[in-house]
Amino acid sequence: MLSNSLKKKYEYDLYGSYGTYSNHPQDKRAILTPRVKRYVKKKKNPVKLLAAAFVAVGILGLYGYYVCPYNYKHYFEPLFLNRFLNRNFKPDAKKYVNPTRYYINNSYFLNEPLLLKPVEKTKKFTNMQIVSEMTATKTKLEELFKKYPKLSPSVYVWEYSTSSGLEINADEVYPSASIIKIPIVFELIRLIDYSSKTKNPITLGDKRMFTETFRTSGSGNLQKTAANVNYTLDYLAGIAIANSDNSATNMILNEIGGMDGFNRSMRNLGLKITSMQHWLPDLEGTNKITAKEISTILYNIDNPNYINPKYKSILKEYLGNTRNIHLIKEKLPQGAIVLHKTGDIGTMLGDSGIVYTDNGKKYIVTIIVKRPHNDYSARTLIQDASLLIYNDIKELY
Repeated sequence: MLSNSLKKKYEYDLYGSYGTYSNHPQDKRAILTPRVKRYVKKKKNPVKLLAAAFVAVGILGLYGYYVCPYNYKHYFEPLFLNRFLNRNFKPDAKKYVNPTRYYINNSYFLNEPLLLKPVEKTKKFTNMQIVSEMTATKTKLEELFKKYPKLSPSVYVWEYSTSSGLEINADEVYPSASIIKIPIVFELIRLIDYSSKTKNPITLGDKRMFTETFRTSGSGNLQKTAANVNYTLDYLAGIAIANSDNSATNMILNEIGGMDGFNRSMRNLGLKITSMQHWLPDLEGTNKITAKEISTILYNIDNPNYINPKYKSILKEYLGNTRNIHLIKEKLPQGAIVLHKTGDIGTMLGDSGIVYTDNGKKYIVTIIVKRPHNDYSARTLIQDASLLIYNDIKELY
């Protein structure tokens, strides 16, 4: 046992000046506070760190120089990159990234099919509103049509100055025949006008090659010319309307994106029926229009939201050069001006255009007739109906 004096000395040496001791008779234990030991961080030797770094770099360098090339040459290349063993293997990462691209697509870039989010670049067409119906004219037309029980006519008329007009089966779906060339050329002009604001504009002076792909039967003389000859878009558009040239029209259709591009544009412009299912000639009548929608296209030729005045005048010039004048223009007075396009297949005959009367009136008229195969009476019906409409509009105030 240590004496009290030795015990105190031992505790002082252990705890230093921080120790305290109680002399209370009831508490014989020392009330002590241990000395706090402080940890001092040792500085690392920079020479050792530098040496360790050199060793690590050296090991990695040796591994990359000796081991990696050996493994690449003896294992990786023979298994994965051997041209002889894998000569029939043609990896196509696109097939795995986008497996549906070959059968679900709506655009192309560098000849690769793409599926893009539809972007509506244009506003919808402005529709005509018939403020007052030409009731008397409509009654006369209905009486005229009773004389042709085998025919099914569709008529739409709209007069500019008074917004008067009439509709007879105007929303009924009809085969388009060559009247479909109006929206095709319209879309070409609209595309050229739109591209004029881009870095790579398309112009009517641009040339496209006529190849055997576009040679087709039916109306027009381009089919009789030599292949691999370049023609301007202006020339192709002109003969597509004036001569109703099917080969030229198919070249224009290809320029605007084919039938899919055409149909997509018509939907974007707000036309629900006007569409193509067959390249021209469409003798079966699978391409569709309505009298009202074709008239709407003609009305929007003057709409600055779609075509600027320069291209508007060109499009009207095309329509004014139509050579077939034996339908809505046939019986009109000599002073009448008609900008129009006809359509003729076995089951349908029609004409659609803008008419300027000799006293300054202006109106849109579309007359389409379903008929028994090549029934000639449809021609007479259209001529008589056109003259009746012309005379009544001349008398409008």
